[in-house]
Amino acid sequence: MNYYILCKMIGVFLGALTLSMGICIPIAAIYQEWGMLAVILESMLVGGIISGTLYFLGRNAKGDVFRREALATVGFCWLLAALVGGLPFYLAQVVPDFASAYFESASGLTTTGATIFTTVEDKPYTILFWRSFLHFLGGLGIVILFVAFIPLAGAGGRALFLQESTGPISEGMTPRIKDTSLQLVYLYVGLNAAQAILLMIFGMNLFDAVTHAMGTIATGGFSTKTSSILYYNSPAIEWIIIFFMYISGANFALHLDLLKGKFTYFRNTEFLVYTSLIFGVSLITTVALWITENPAVSNPGGWNFRDAMFVVTNLQSCTGFATVDYDQWPESIRIMLLMVLFVGGCAGSTGGAMKVIRFVILAKLLYMEILAAASPRTVRLVKLDGVVIQRETGYQILIFFFLYVSIAALGTMLIGLFMPGQSMITCFS
Repeated sequence: MNYYILCKMIGVFLGALTLSMGICIPIAAIYQEWGMLAVILESMLVGGIISGTLYFLGRNAKGDVFRREALATVGFCWLLAALVGGLPFYLAQVVPDFASAYFESASGLTTTGATIFTTVEDKPYTILFWRSFLHFLGGLGIVILFVAFIPLAGAGGRALFLQESTGPISEGMTPRIKDTSLQLVYLYVGLNAAQAILLMIFGMNLFDAVTHAMGTIATGGFSTKTSSILYYNSPAIEWIIIFFMYISGANFALHLDLLKGKFTYFRNTEFLVYTSLIFGVSLITTVALWITENPAVSNPGGWNFRDAMFVVTNLQSCTGFATVDYDQWPESIRIMLLMVLFVGGCAGSTGGAMKVIRFVILAKLLYMEILAAASPRTVRLVKLDGVVIQRETGYQILIFFFLYVSIAALGTMLIGLFMPGQSMITCFS
């Protein structure tokens, strides 16, 4: 392990993150939050000291970034980024302690969307913007942003990109990793801008439109309203957010193909399964709510496809916005929604969870093993979109699945231990 390179890379990375706090300075000035202006400057000073110290320790580093350094860089960058990102929350005293500030920051950067705030309208605009901007940074992957804009990554950029990317790299990704990173960044920013404009057209003010766009494209879910999207009571806004949650949960390589004039969506098995899950579960949920005449919908007793579609797309993409209290829906529906949440979005998307492609490959592997049991002498290959899935890839996915389920099970037990009286569904979710 080359520790000097590690310190240098993390130092530069944290320095870039610290500088990004400067985007909050005009927000503080516009809303005349002069106390928050001081908080941002103090946070930048502390972040600068941390990043500067690390860079100084690795200033004479030599060599390239290999797999081991890439793994360590990505891991420590996420851990330390949450620490630096939590400084404004702590120094502004909007949280009770630094652990809470770290939680809010980590939730934003990892686009988890969990929050310690019981109300958000009473928080400074600067804090709300920084909170959403953490989603923006974390959505595409702060390390991918790092590779795209910081030349220091050099030849190690590929190693960092591959460690940060979620799932197999698509054919839509170009061989030059920095070029691909830049394309993804431009696409990501463009989607944010497009959604913000549409939200403003249909009633949101500029601040809310920008912050909710950052929360949608990053599939994070932080809102500037305590009641989330329900606050606006607008079908148009809900449909806009549904659409952008849907495309944010799809593989961004497919969107890059579209920009190059190639429509490859319906030739991609993962995207077809992802789309089928969203529409299929939405229809089942709609019919179930219609039959039961559940009151926790926008139009009780009516056709509630929009409510179902919003909730399912929201959970499938792991975003976290809310329009209805689906905790009041029948338990059978909530269990089905929990499974959708567990599957998650596509590889190469900003969505979270296991990823659809892993379930597709696991299903194909299972089918192959069943056929092999019936006729063991027949040689069969597992293919996905014409590409042969190597046995090693299958083993890696099985290991990932086992680790994911094990951590989820452990987390469920720990939450149940520290939150007695909660249902198993609540603890697992």
